[in-house]
Amino acid sequence: MTPKISPPKTFLQKYGVEILLVTAAFVLLFMLLWFRLGSLTFGNAAPVEVASRQAATSWQAILDNPLYAPYTVGQRLVMLSGHDGITSMRLVTTMWAILAMVLFYIVARQWHSVRVAGLATWLFISSSWFLHTARLATPEILWLVSILALVVLFSPRRKGPSSWLSFPILIATLGAVLYVPGMVWLVLFSLVLRRGNIAEAWAASRNFFVRILSILGGMALVAPLGKALMESPELVKHWLGVDTLESAVIIGKQFLAVPKQLFISGPLDPVHWLGRIPLLSVFETIMFILGAYFYVTHLRAARARFIIILSLLAWLVIGIGGLASLSLIVPVVYLVLTTGIAYMLHEWFKVFPNNPIARSIGIAVIAVAILLTSIYQTRSYFVAWRYSSETATAFTEKL
Repeated sequence: MTPKISPPKTFLQKYGVEILLVTAAFVLLFMLLWFRLGSLTFGNAAPVEVASRQAATSWQAILDNPLYAPYTVGQRLVMLSGHDGITSMRLVTTMWAILAMVLFYIVARQWHSVRVAGLATWLFISSSWFLHTARLATPEILWLVSILALVVLFSPRRKGPSSWLSFPILIATLGAVLYVPGMVWLVLFSLVLRRGNIAEAWAASRNFFVRILSILGGMALVAPLGKALMESPELVKHWLGVDTLESAVIIGKQFLAVPKQLFISGPLDPVHWLGRIPLLSVFETIMFILGAYFYVTHLRAARARFIIILSLLAWLVIGIGGLASLSLIVPVVYLVLTTGIAYMLHEWFKVFPNNPIARSIGIAVIAVAILLTSIYQTRSYFVAWRYSSETATAFTEKL
């Protein structure tokens, strides 16, 4: 009897579910990012937003202090179009937030299934900290995007890059990330620990001229930064992420503040947060613990070592310098709790390997928990934070 041969899957059959998830995520993201973008704070801006716009008042101002240049250049271009109000300035941040979502999904999809990647990405973009950072006209969003970019570039892969564009993209991304204060340490760590990724990208480029042009382009990209650091030595400490060298006691407090703000009591900063509620919900905290447990028990895996060392280094940069905000470590925290979600589903499926009803119940429970968490986080931002008296006091400036 001739075996039945199944016809090859079409593009939509193969990628239809993933395309649907990504499209839905983009639609929901646009709604979250642009809903009352300027009016949520009653048309007022925070002092940090005013200072951010001041840094982009001219091209010369950007050249004199090119730190955060990827962000201030965007602001400058919007201002040249004749739009310099609070909504326009915040719109620049939302563009970077969209890139952050894409990068987060890429990493989650490389490491996990489409289902887990989609659920985790929604949890990430609906988190209060993401919304605060993504809808504020400050370059803080660059910390969030930069560390995700490094994870995309240097995390262990299931298969190496094959496109000749791998090396140019790597050089251009590293050049842009170096403009963000404190990121130089994470770039150096990634270059040393994951040098195999660089070798793969170099080999994939193949063409000699592509390699030379990439290197020359990278040098041209960081030339304004190098020139400014040489002409203004006072910028060097800021670029390194260390404005002032604090005492051991203060550094210790800054270290301990990171886990405290994540899990126990949030930062007392009405511009970025509501009261003293922790950044992570109960569900997110449990998933983070599961993800951390998975990585600690699989230290031989390259991904586990990479994510643990990257987390510790980001914590170190925040603790010692006191300049980088929690936005530097929050994406890594959500990647860890994504692994916790995947690990929990994996263990559930091991208990019920052939029971479709039980498997569906497990997925449904996780999906409902994520839905309830996202509702809690978005209401915390759009309702509770907006009408807080501390928020009204923090946003009094006009752009």
